Amino acid sequence: MAICDVCKKSSSDKNDVKCVGVCGFVFHADCIKDDLEAKRTRSTRDYKCKDCRGDSFQNIVTSGSSSADVLTKDFLIQVIEGFKKDVFTEMNSFKSEMTDLSASVQFVSDKIDASNKLMEQITLQFAELKKENELLKTKNESLTKEVLDLRDRMRNLEQYTRMNNVEVSGLPSTREESVKDLLKDAGAAIGVQVQDSDVAIAHRVPSYGLNRDPALIIQFTDRERKAEWLNAYRKKRSLVARGVNQRFPAQRVYISDHLSPENKKFLASLKKKCREIGYTFAWSRDSKFFARKAEGDPVKKILSYKDIDNLG
Repeated sequence: MAICDVCKKSSSDKNDVKCVGVCGFVFHADCIKDDLEAKRTRSTRDYKCKDCRGDSFQNIVTSGSSSADVLTKDFLIQVIEGFKKDVFTEMNSFKSEMTDLSASVQFVSDKIDASNKLMEQITLQFAELKKENELLKTKNESLTKEVLDLRDRMRNLEQYTRMNNVEVSGLPSTREESVKDLLKDAGAAIGVQVQDSDVAIAHRVPSYGLNRDPALIIQFTDRERKAEWLNAYRKKRSLVARGVNQRFPAQRVYISDHLSPENKKFLASLKKKCREIGYTFAWSRDSKFFARKAEGDPVKKILSYKDIDNLG
């Protein structure tokens, strides 16, 4: 049975007040009436006596009660129970904080898992794109090779239609000139007699250079007549327009294979490449192309643009 700590009488009324502080003593409501009125903001369920409100065990010991009255078994039990209560309160608070921390850690973990899953998807997509890119690269290389092959084939086909042609450049053009007579004069200049039956057609074609005379294109009836002209010109070594006609200036005249426009570009590309890599010679003969680094070095036959790229 509890004893009121003020009047020291038994306490059994349900309206009695128990201190929620360290002491845990029970009080009659009338015995602490003044104290309760002074603390109107505090519910009787949360009531702390004056000693406990001082938050010092020393206040309890020196409150006027003797040591023998205070340090009883029940008092110690109450003190321990209060301590346990405070400890449990702190533990519950710590547990709540740990629960919140665990929830935060779980949230972060879930986000990391989601990020890892996303990275796996991105990695797979990247691998697929890389594979697709490799396939496209291979296909592009194949198509590029086909285009270059077709380009070389078209170039050779265009040249085939000119297999009996020669091109004479450097001969001045005059008004009302007779191409037939000019052709005979040019033949005589290199030591070849020209018969009308040897020539299928002869005519001027515009030159790429605005200040150059149009070239003279001769289509022979067979390749033997063409070869005869080219061999005679090479033996002549040097031919000037005045050697064809005394009225012409002393400018160089060139006789060569009649190359197609594409083959002229091809020869220009070959000469450019040779200049870049230090080759001295690049030429065309019988509609075929050759290159040589220096006098006495092996002659390289150039068949395609790929051969030009690989020249070195």
